[in-house]
Amino acid sequence: MGDIRVCEMAPRDGLQSLDRDRLASTESKVALIDALSDAGLDFIEVGSYVSARAVPQMADTSRVCDGVRRRANVEYAALVPSMKYYEPFRTSGLTTLALFVSSTEAYSQFNLRQTIAESMVSAGDVARATLADGFLLRAHLSAVFQDIDGSDTDVGVVVELAHRLLEMGCAHVALADTKGTTNPKRVRAVLARVEREVGMERMGVHFHDSYGMGVANALVAYECGARIFDGSVGGIGGTPFAQSAKGPGGGGNVATEELVHMFEAMGISTGVDVDALLTAGAMVADIVKRSGGPQPPSRLLR
Repeated sequence: MGDIRVCEMAPRDGLQSLDRDRLASTESKVALIDALSDAGLDFIEVGSYVSARAVPQMADTSRVCDGVRRRANVEYAALVPSMKYYEPFRTSGLTTLALFVSSTEAYSQFNLRQTIAESMVSAGDVARATLADGFLLRAHLSAVFQDIDGSDTDVGVVVELAHRLLEMGCAHVALADTKGTTNPKRVRAVLARVEREVGMERMGVHFHDSYGMGVANALVAYECGARIFDGSVGGIGGTPFAQSAKGPGGGGNVATEELVHMFEAMGISTGVDVDALLTAGAMVADIVKRSGGPQPPSRLLR
């Protein structure tokens, strides 16, 4: 275990953004996940149980789970938005369920077609089933810094929802810059209040790199007490819903290898082998090429 924890999102948040008409193969996803665990990552979000029509790249999540070579020290997670999709998760052999809640009404309606209140009821139902069945629980709290129109999110709502998600039993909550429009000054302002009113011990951060600020935002988050960082090898991904909601955004998660490189260069250990991570990044580049998408934006893979 390093000084910080890096949570890998590429197999889910990364690959879900690829061309819906040219699906990545199940075998390539399994090989990628195995390579990521070989690199020392101890949290990997392998897929999601969602509508195959809405997110066709995730339709084979159960088959991916069957093929992955499990390591005892790795949390393998999947995103499950409601009880409608809980049963396939329950029988998947995964260790961790990821909830999904928005900090703004606009994005909640756009992505989940629910109010925040309705989504929290649904999240509570899933959380109770998850914990009763002995699984671990984490949450993605989206649109924490800006709403889908670029306006600042109400930090009071962020604080309230973070409290409630922790009370539901989430081991940690990832605070997400869903549109990728935030900046270090805004990150510092939001996390200062979160630290004051919730504490940062169980708060993670999930940055997108739409405007090249992902690593800078992560550094500020570290200075504010964050020790859990989501990344996506190759810098791929971002929710396709954010990309189409009121203009561009959401495109490109902060690259895992760039996070690891920065922190290790600063003497902050991650427990991740950056050379092995670059091997996984090359696999991502091949998957993206086969899907007809643009090459991963990570500077370390160029």
